[in-house]
Amino acid sequence: MKKCFLVLISIILMLCVLIGGCVQSSSPSTATPATTQTTHVFTPQQTQTSPPLRTCSLVPGPTQIVPEYESVSVTVNRNTITENPTIAIAFNGGLGLGMVTQMNVTIIRSDCVREQQNRNNPIMGDTVTLMGTTLTDRVIVVMTMTSGGQYTIIDKDYPFPPQVQ
Repeated sequence: MKKCFLVLISIILMLCVLIGGCVQSSSPSTATPATTQTTHVFTPQQTQTSPPLRTCSLVPGPTQIVPEYESVSVTVNRNTITENPTIAIAFNGGLGLGMVTQMNVTIIRSDCVREQQNRNNPIMGDTVTLMGTTLTDRVIVVMTMTSGGQYTIIDKDYPFPPQVQ
């Protein structure tokens, strides 16, 4: 009986403390609000804005090791003519020649323009040609195989060759 009474008293005390903390009134404010009216006049100002900075990653990422039975060869060539700085990506075949369902080529140019082209079921000699810049451009080649696997076989920066004068 005494144990039950002590438990009941302790529960009632906890509830009183809880209720007392939750219903505490805030102290009344002694400041009286002023009845003055203020008017804000906003005049538009011309601000000089600079064009937004374009950021892109020219840092190559990791590439995957393709199983030998699915291995293929791809060649990347840069045109050295400054008026037409194209990048040509050629599919050369390999053991996995008949296992490639798609060759996805992405170029991230130094001016942050991203270009992409695909070749479905590429055959030996298929080439993707995209416009590059006269600076360093990033080339990413991803192969999709009949097994469903996707392999990044090239992710590399290709600088424009220096001109000999």
